[in-house]
Amino acid sequence: MTRNGEPQPTTNAPNRADHPGPGTAIDFPCPRVPDEPARARLIGLYPQRRPGLWMQRLKVIGGVLDARQWRALARAAGHFTPATPLHLTTRQDVELHNLTPDRVPAAQRMLADSGLTGLGACGDTLRNITVCPCAGALPGTVDLLPAAWIVRRLLEAQPAILALPRKFKISLSCGPTCGRPWINDLGFVVRRQGGQTGFHLIGAGSLGARPATGILLADWLAPGDVLPTVLAAVRLFAAEGDRQHRSRARLRHVRLRLGDEAFLAALRRTVQAVRAERPWPELPLPETQDAFAARRTLTFPNGDVPPAAADALADLADRDDVRVRIATCHQVIAFGRSETQLLDALAALAPLAEAAKPQPVVVACPATRWCSRALADTNGLADRVRRGLADRLPPGAVVCISGCPNGCAHSRVADIGVTGALDRSAGTPAEAYDLYVGGGMGRSAELARRVARKLSAEQVPAEIAGLLAAGGPAAGAAPPAR
Repeated sequence: MTRNGEPQPTTNAPNRADHPGPGTAIDFPCPRVPDEPARARLIGLYPQRRPGLWMQRLKVIGGVLDARQWRALARAAGHFTPATPLHLTTRQDVELHNLTPDRVPAAQRMLADSGLTGLGACGDTLRNITVCPCAGALPGTVDLLPAAWIVRRLLEAQPAILALPRKFKISLSCGPTCGRPWINDLGFVVRRQGGQTGFHLIGAGSLGARPATGILLADWLAPGDVLPTVLAAVRLFAAEGDRQHRSRARLRHVRLRLGDEAFLAALRRTVQAVRAERPWPELPLPETQDAFAARRTLTFPNGDVPPAAADALADLADRDDVRVRIATCHQVIAFGRSETQLLDALAALAPLAEAAKPQPVVVACPATRWCSRALADTNGLADRVRRGLADRLPPGAVVCISGCPNGCAHSRVADIGVTGALDRSAGTPAEAYDLYVGGGMGRSAELARRVARKLSAEQVPAEIAGLLAAGGPAAGAAPPAR
């Protein structure tokens, strides 16, 4: 049992042609890198751009790691990939990159010993459940982590969960839509009504090359209706999702194919059927009792966390007067009981000094550094944007840079978004970038609109600076985290 509050479960794989047969355990750790790509993805393994190297993703529910887990991550990175930092994702996961196949099993065993798992971190299954970092930490919030664990346990126990048509993403927000519900398959937002606490439910949205944000699924969802609704949505997806065309296989494609009204009617019918199967408990939604009034945001450029910084985060997480949570923008948020106490705790940890400095929020997927699908470099461009626009970006504005139109950095809903492309105008393909502005960051239904195409890396910062000087595309950005 970890401080997260739950053990890591394992499940059995269903019968599907591109997955292991019925009753075959998908275990983490594995004895070797699986030969079948689908099996590898289900335990969080992806081949990298350079042949022979692997990425291991760890599913960190709600972005909560205890001190022992931070130290295990630091130890694994230092031992197995000493030249490569840990990497934070936009779904509160942590990744190890540049693993050779012979080191994968030992790295997995080391991480599993601390309660970490890659099972379901990738692949056509339930992905990591994201939770607003402030939920359960700041005064006046609802602690959503117990609810996230109950939902995860319910879905991971379903026979078909490891063979969905595509991935399935769930987020929980504490009130403001900081969990980005509009780009999730299910996005739960805490709502208080008549002295009760329940949820506003948004869903059937996703990004990708042709993104579409979700719709309102329920204006009020009582705690007792959450579990049957979650299970019903997954069952509807499993039954209606397109298993032949992966580019049209998310829950939102079911919605678009059926139409909103027919989709909502099908969901209601499935919920009614699931609710009738057995009594369903109310999801616990406890008010925060042990509140931490102060917070500081630690920003790790390009999501890179060196082992020494992970060790320092372990020291921070080991304190009774501090809470540490991974956020969604390559950041870690530290919560303390008072401003002075928290600043003193951070000042004592030299490896976190740079991350603790105020800096622009520029999120960049790994792209050509590691990803085989990338069309353009993102990390170099992100560094260029940080240097050139540090004093010009509005407080709270987020720049998201993706290496291809799939938009893993959430560039198509960003305040300022950049996606990698190829410019073939000169005959030889060259790296280029399309520029988007005005998205709602998944906190609202707004997609960013494209304002420039096929820019060079040198042109992107100048184009952004010109937009800011002309009035600013990020005027509606969320308030800064600190």
